[in-house]
Amino acid sequence: MAKPRALLVEDDPGVRSTLTELLQHAGFEADAVGSAAEARRHVAHQAPDLAVLDLVLPDADGVTLLSDLRTGSPELRAIMVTGHTDPRSIVAAMRGGALDYLSKPVDPEVFMRLCRSAVADTTASSSATACEALVGGSPWTVRMKETVERLARSRPTGALVSGEPGVGKTHLARVLHATTGRGAHPCLVYACGDSANPSVDLFGAAASADAGLTTAVQVGTLILDDVEKLDARLQERLTNWIASRAEASGGMPLVVGLTTGMRRDAPLLDWLGRVALGIPPLRERSADIEPLARHFLAQSAATLGRPFEGFTRGAVHRLVGHVWPGNVRELALAVAQAAQTMPGGALQADHFLAADRGAPGPAWAPAGEPRPLREIADAYIDHVIGLCGGNKTRAAKILGVARETLRIRLTARQTPA
Repeated sequence: MAKPRALLVEDDPGVRSTLTELLQHAGFEADAVGSAAEARRHVAHQAPDLAVLDLVLPDADGVTLLSDLRTGSPELRAIMVTGHTDPRSIVAAMRGGALDYLSKPVDPEVFMRLCRSAVADTTASSSATACEALVGGSPWTVRMKETVERLARSRPTGALVSGEPGVGKTHLARVLHATTGRGAHPCLVYACGDSANPSVDLFGAAASADAGLTTAVQVGTLILDDVEKLDARLQERLTNWIASRAEASGGMPLVVGLTTGMRRDAPLLDWLGRVALGIPPLRERSADIEPLARHFLAQSAATLGRPFEGFTRGAVHRLVGHVWPGNVRELALAVAQAAQTMPGGALQADHFLAADRGAPGPAWAPAGEPRPLREIADAYIDHVIGLCGGNKTRAAKILGVARETLRIRLTARQTPA
């Protein structure tokens, strides 16, 4: 069977090279160009099955380019990649026909899964692929796979996913999107605590032609990260919107709320909570650590083009022995960081942080003499920033705080942000 063909349009040479390798690893014949003009010339001679477009190009915007490409290939499927998270840009991309969008830097696993899903022949195959994305062998993971398969048959219109920062709430929400028959429709992620005007982001402005995310989602999925941060009035408006969609013809979107567990009495949370999915921290499902680590190492192998051979027994012992306060996200970063330092082969124990179950821990671990909580917290913040290679945006995500909150904390310590 011939491989599907993908066209990547990305002006940054480094990003273009990485995404091309990921497309090839995902099973595509991949062609890559750096401008809209090159993309138009390419499509005139070779029509792709999938287009992956940067939203901002030197000679056009991705939405306009997609419209041009679909003029000659109306069935062309597309995914947008963007360094911008402005909801208006996302809405424009979705209304222009994009199936999904990803923010830079892209998550390799999510990118490859979305690309495969975009060209999947059947809902069943897409659903099976999505279930395989739940990696691990713990009792929780086994039960969650069974739950997802059951929800795929019932096609819910709402769910509430709870868990600590970094456990994989967005990942599970995207799995629900793919398995409930919505994989061919938009999947939009909205950070409820990061905007000064979430009402406009979600519903648009009355005095403007700009539509909100609720318009763009159509019959796809709207993922509301930190849903409890929406005020009661906006939660009520969302609940009314969901009710109005239930009475309309043409299918229902899936609305998934993500929360760290801080519930507030509100109709929206009560409605979403009818399908409540809790994700335990990684320290409570240690049987998932080694399979997840191997999964992330395979991603690094694909991205870096290096022949890794897994982990030594000592490395596995060290990984399983760590408590992973940043959960799955911290594990993924640790494996990626270790892989960057190796040309290939098996990763060893000394490539990772010291185990901290019953052993001397890192600087932030409260061993020995009692220490002030602020001092321990500051040490752990430094530890996470180090894991992220100094990238404070990624560190803030692991810590479960806004980037601005982290900046203020570092500034208060007289440390440059």
